[in-house]
Amino acid sequence: MKFITEMELRDLYKTEPFATYVLEPDTKITPGARQFLVDRRVTLVQAQCSDDKKSNPSELKLTQQGEKWCTQRLRGRMDWIESLFLLTAAEVIRSGDAVLSEEVMALGKAFRNVRNAEREQLAPDTIQFWGWSEEEIKQRSEHLEKYVDISEFHVRLENGKEIALLNHLRASLREVEPAMLETYWNEDKQACSRQDLIDTVNLIINILCMMMWKCLGGQKWKR
Repeated sequence: MKFITEMELRDLYKTEPFATYVLEPDTKITPGARQFLVDRRVTLVQAQCSDDKKSNPSELKLTQQGEKWCTQRLRGRMDWIESLFLLTAAEVIRSGDAVLSEEVMALGKAFRNVRNAEREQLAPDTIQFWGWSEEEIKQRSEHLEKYVDISEFHVRLENGKEIALLNHLRASLREVEPAMLETYWNEDKQACSRQDLIDTVNLIINILCMMMWKCLGGQKWKR
């Protein structure tokens, strides 16, 4: 099953605004993408399959194999992102910003906890960052990602390399939600059984957005 993300819809809407969006059969939409459509008053339509076929043992076996592949893909993606945190921290410290490098490594540890929680089927640890609780982080970063739009202009700034690295890390983390939905989607409940992991990853993305905003000279979150 494929999931459409907010970033995909945002890019599509920038190219050509639309009033109706049709979901193909066996395609779902992430909560963020759904809210994107609601905010723009876009009508969401779910296309129906042309015919209903009864499942047979071979199809069931194929479905189970697909679920296994989804899990492998999700875990491979999370391993790659964890390595990206380390690479980003190393590049930032070479640029001379030891404080930002330490913050990236601390955030990487929070993501590693999410990765371990998925593999061990446990709840992720509560995140605290800059002395803020999860609720404070959500309040301070509300809607911030929509306004942290990095372009070629930002790369030319004095700290353009750091901004670009943080933006790459943020964009990579965005790929976790659809992979998580593919792996843990409960068709009967029409919900993800590991929404707690998705929420924690989104919180990490919010913190990255605040880091980027600080690099851009934002005063609201400067310590």
